[in-house]
Amino acid sequence: MGGKGNIAEIHAAIISAMTAHGIPLQPARDSCPWFFPSDVWMRQSLEEAGFEVRKCELEYRPTKLNPDSADGSGGLEGWVRLMGAQMLETVDAAKVDSVVRQVVETLGTIITREEDGSQWIGYVRLRAVAVKKT
Repeated sequence: MGGKGNIAEIHAAIISAMTAHGIPLQPARDSCPWFFPSDVWMRQSLEEAGFEVRKCELEYRPTKLNPDSADGSGGLEGWVRLMGAQMLETVDAAKVDSVVRQVVETLGTIITREEDGSQWIGYVRLRAVAVKKT
């Protein structure tokens, strides 16, 4: 699952764009459906639930986005529209395209590699192996 720090750059850009378009900061934060726990939080939660944790770790795993498509369903724009849909529901419908455009423009140089123009997002994976104590 996603771990602490997963897609941090996208999360920050969406919140920023939402606030720039009139959504107060706390409602923008509250609209986020994502929960990315730390390895410490996950270990403690598993142990409190009666598991013996054998392994619990975070791994930074940059992931390449599929290229943009003509209809906006690929690339960063498509990702934001799909994965950020619940957050975008908080924005007035007339402003959604503007918010998405701001996110894409903000992140353009941050996630794009100069050598080939490919775009990469900062996924952080959380993995755990635990066994129920008897």
